[in-house]
Amino acid sequence: MKTKIILNVISFSLCMVGAPVLAQEMNWSIETGLGYDTNVFHAPDHAYVDTALPSTRPAGVAVIPVEKDGIFIPVDVQVDLINKLDNSRNFVTGLGLDTRLMLDSDLSDATATNVDLDIGVEYLFTKTMKSKKIKKAGNAYIGAFVSTHSQVYVDSDSGLPKTTTGGTSLSDKYSYQSVGVKGDYERNVKKMNYMAGFVYENLNYDTPGSGAEYDHTLNKIELGVGRELSKSTDLKFKYSHAVRDYSKRYSRDAATGTYSSTLNDLLEYTYDKFGLSLAHNVTDDLKMYVDVDNTVRSDAFESYNDYSKSDFSVRARYKYSDKTKIRAKIKTSSTDYDNAFNFDDNTRGKKENSGLDVDLKIEHTWHKNKLYYVELNHTDRKSTDDRYNYTNDVVMVGAKWEY
Repeated sequence: MKTKIILNVISFSLCMVGAPVLAQEMNWSIETGLGYDTNVFHAPDHAYVDTALPSTRPAGVAVIPVEKDGIFIPVDVQVDLINKLDNSRNFVTGLGLDTRLMLDSDLSDATATNVDLDIGVEYLFTKTMKSKKIKKAGNAYIGAFVSTHSQVYVDSDSGLPKTTTGGTSLSDKYSYQSVGVKGDYERNVKKMNYMAGFVYENLNYDTPGSGAEYDHTLNKIELGVGRELSKSTDLKFKYSHAVRDYSKRYSRDAATGTYSSTLNDLLEYTYDKFGLSLAHNVTDDLKMYVDVDNTVRSDAFESYNDYSKSDFSVRARYKYSDKTKIRAKIKTSSTDYDNAFNFDDNTRGKKENSGLDVDLKIEHTWHKNKLYYVELNHTDRKSTDDRYNYTNDVVMVGAKWEY
C-alpha cells in the first residue's frame, strides 16, 4: 500500500510534465577543494576496556585506539531542472551527489557517498501590493525521491572494516537505498510565517554477513510558526514528530541491555523535537542567531534507549565587504539516557553524552558564478561510553561554481 502511494505521487509528478511548458531553466553547481581531517574514523582519544560483547564479560577486552589523519577531496554536485508550467506552478527535478574522496588508499573506507534524485511540483503563492507590485507570499512542494547511501562500517578503533569475532564481514551494514515522498508548505501572512511538512521514507539496508539488517520506515511531520517582532528581529518555533519502525532489528531489554529475537519486540523509536530560533540584525552587516532545541526519543518496547537531548547554538553571519562573508557557529549538546548502560552492560553505569562543535567559514565571491572559501570545523564528543569519546578537526579550502 505504501509503495503504491509513492508510485502514485511519481505518476502524478510525471503527468504534470505533459502540461504546456512556458519555460525551462537549468541550475547547476559544483563545489570541491582540498581538506585535512585529524581523525577520519572518529577513534576514541584514550585506551579503554570493551565489554559490549556478553561473551567477554566481566574482564572485557583491552582496546588501544589509533587515530588516523588524512587529506581528502570534498565533492558536492547539484543539478536542478525547472519546467515552468504556468505563473504559479513549476515541475522540478533535482539530482545531487555528495562525497568525500580520501587521497590515501589506506583511508578509502572513510569515504561516504550520497546520491539523491527528487521529482516534484512546486507551487508559488503571490500577492499584489498597493503599488501593483507582485510579491512572493509563500510556496508549497510535493514530490517523490530516491536516494542511495554508500558507507563502509568500520571499527573506529582501528579504521578497518568491521567484522564479528569469527571474522564475518559487517562492512555493508550502513549502506542503503531509499524511496519516499515529501511535501512542505510555507505562507507569510502580515508579520506571521506558517510552515508545515511531511516525509515518508522506506530505507532498505544492505544485508550484513551476520546480524540484523537496519531496514525501516521513517514517518515524519513538522509544524512551525514564526513572527516578525520588529524590522530587525524574528522569532520561530518548530515542532516535529517522527517514527522509525524497524522490520528486522529487535529492542533491548531494560534490565540487562541485551536483545532477543524471541522475547523482545521489533525496534521502534519515536522522536519529538521542539525548536526555538531567534534572529536579530545587529547592524546592516551583522546578523546573529540563537537556536535552542530539545529532542525526546522513546523506545516502544521497555524504554531502554529513551533519551532527552538538548542543543544550544549561537550563529553569526558577517558581511565584511560586498564580496566577503564570514559565518561562525558554536554549538553545545547534552544527551541523557534514562535507562541505557555504557557498552550495553548493566554493570558499567548509565550512559551520558555531551558535545561541542565550533565552525568557521569565510567565503569570497570572485564573480557572480564563482566563490572561494576556507572552512574550519572542530568536533569534541564526550561520553561515559568510551567507544563514542573522540575529538577531530577538519580544515578545508575550496571553490564553488554556480550557474
